[in-house]
Amino acid sequence: MMRDVLACVLGLPLLGLHLALTIAMAPVVRGLVDGCVVGLGGRGVPPVLMRWRWILALARRRGVRVAGTAATGLAAGATLAAALAACCLVPSFAFGLPGAGLSDLLLVTGLLGLARLGLVVTALGPGVARAGRAAVSAAMGLAMMQAVMPVVIAVVGLATGVTGIDGLLARMHDADVAGLQTPLVLAAMALLVAGLDEAWGGADAQAADMLANVTGPDRAALELARDLAVLAWMTLAGDMIWPGGLAMATGAMPPAPAALLAGVGAWLLRTAVLCAGLVAARLVILSLDRGLRTRLGLAMLFGVLAVVVLFAGREFG
Repeated sequence: MMRDVLACVLGLPLLGLHLALTIAMAPVVRGLVDGCVVGLGGRGVPPVLMRWRWILALARRRGVRVAGTAATGLAAGATLAAALAACCLVPSFAFGLPGAGLSDLLLVTGLLGLARLGLVVTALGPGVARAGRAAVSAAMGLAMMQAVMPVVIAVVGLATGVTGIDGLLARMHDADVAGLQTPLVLAAMALLVAGLDEAWGGADAQAADMLANVTGPDRAALELARDLAVLAWMTLAGDMIWPGGLAMATGAMPPAPAALLAGVGAWLLRTAVLCAGLVAARLVILSLDRGLRTRLGLAMLFGVLAVVVLFAGREFG
């Protein structure tokens, strides 16, 4: 009992650091991706911190709610809370922190789905046609995510015997899981394609239509929730692709400072690599509106390949 209490007390500052870094990085990552896409398109490179400045400016502005949007503040708060809860459960630079027992793929993907659903509900509230059309398109992306997630969770459960994120990462550190890395990487790619709806081309225009009747702190909360969801998907996929970059708490003792610094560096490196891949995909392969069916097919392809590789490895291994 005392050992668990000590582990919680020592781990709480690290959990706070994880959450603070995640909140600080989320708009930066979105700004970096959008800036690279705009810059490579020959339209000049906007400042990476521009999105943070915009969110802060929205938060300081007095929002006037139009008729039919009385519940907008509640929906915005619930959406942000769901995104923050998901970020708390996805390890960034270390795992084994307080709350690790609640960290489960099904719970995290459910929270991220709720965050996206909150945007849809907010858009449908005023009953405006333009916002409604954008909400329907966003709901299609949510349905795509719900179709792919069972396949991913099944692959992870069959490969490692667990669906808890901390348990999965700890299992992937074992030598006997080395042969299962390929199906887990394919499952992570399926997560990225299906989950990162907010980061594909056309997402900002769609969000502008959905949230045209929301301003002030409510809009700031929703925009921050969008950014947090993007970073949560990228961090979760990065953890599955390169689990060795995370520091691990041992017993009641937190990771050593050197291991924590290495974990933060590995997280930033994983995120940067995934940002580069997302920029390439937006420029070359897919957009949000025209590529929805293609993305669904690609995500399902990664999921099915993960199942095939997993069972092929068990048959011939």
